[in-house]
Amino acid sequence: MTTTTAAPPEVGTVTRKRRTPAERASIIGTKYGLVGIWALLIVFFGALRPDTFLTLGNFQSLFDSQSLLMFLSLGLVISLVSGDFNLALPGVFSTSLLVIGSLNGKHGVPWGLAVLAGLGVAFTVGVVIALLVVKLRLSSFIVTLGLGTALFGVGFAISNDAIAGLSTGYEKLATTQIFGLQSIFGFAVLATALVWYVYRFTPVGRKLYFVGASREVGRLAGLDVDRLRMGSLIASTTMAGVAAVLGGGYLGVADPSVGQTFLLPMFASTLLGSTVINPGRPNPWGTFVATYFLVTGYAGLGQLGLTGWIEEVFYGSALVLAVVVSTLIARRTGGSEAPQIDAS
Repeated sequence: MTTTTAAPPEVGTVTRKRRTPAERASIIGTKYGLVGIWALLIVFFGALRPDTFLTLGNFQSLFDSQSLLMFLSLGLVISLVSGDFNLALPGVFSTSLLVIGSLNGKHGVPWGLAVLAGLGVAFTVGVVIALLVVKLRLSSFIVTLGLGTALFGVGFAISNDAIAGLSTGYEKLATTQIFGLQSIFGFAVLATALVWYVYRFTPVGRKLYFVGASREVGRLAGLDVDRLRMGSLIASTTMAGVAAVLGGGYLGVADPSVGQTFLLPMFASTLLGSTVINPGRPNPWGTFVATYFLVTGYAGLGQLGLTGWIEEVFYGSALVLAVVVSTLIARRTGGSEAPQIDAS
């Protein structure tokens, strides 16, 4: 009697379940839903104000004006990825900007040395934050909120008024025209791409995401969790120093009140960005989309005559609305609900 034995499956072969059209639609909707809403906003405001909204000058203003916010939001992305808040970023920006302005605009120090001093301030604050949060096990939320508030005061102590008279060559660093846009926007795009590359393609980036997901599991896996968190917090804070360097050139003055306007938009951009491109995780390109989605809506409402209080209402409402829309799309198509951010 002859028996037939079924051949074993080939080693290394993986059978993948093919996604249904509904599942693919769910994934696309969750990842890129905000991009579609952004496009609809442009169409909506363009139809209502075609003579002012759909102009090259308007879009140049939108992209250039949010570049500083992009750097601060990227700094928050860097800290959140590893599981820590960094609310000190606007305060660090303010103090570094005033240090640069005071040295260069008031005391005539060459702008290159003034810039290094501003970056040194940001780096030093980053080290202090890392030691307090990681080594002393203090709450990142409380530590960075307190230090950020104190740094606003330090900025006003350096100068209670805006400092003008910055070097002409320094201002060109951020305002040189490239394809109709100022160079500061190009720097923001490069910074976004660099942060994305680190998290997407390098071992350090993958380890940081792993640490942010579970510190205890990271330790059990042999990762130096404390060192990774400290590096992340220092890099995050230094990003605010980079924003200050470019901000001095872009603004042409060192104004102690500028940094205070960034806290809510920075939070809204970063958290809203975690619902797009790479849902469930703070991510650079999602933050980029969210930043310009928000400013598009705010600018469009302004051109309709809705100004002042509308900024806070729009930033807060847009964040809630985006999560709701992502959840409804996922439920309707049978996918998973919109991701939540762990704020612990």
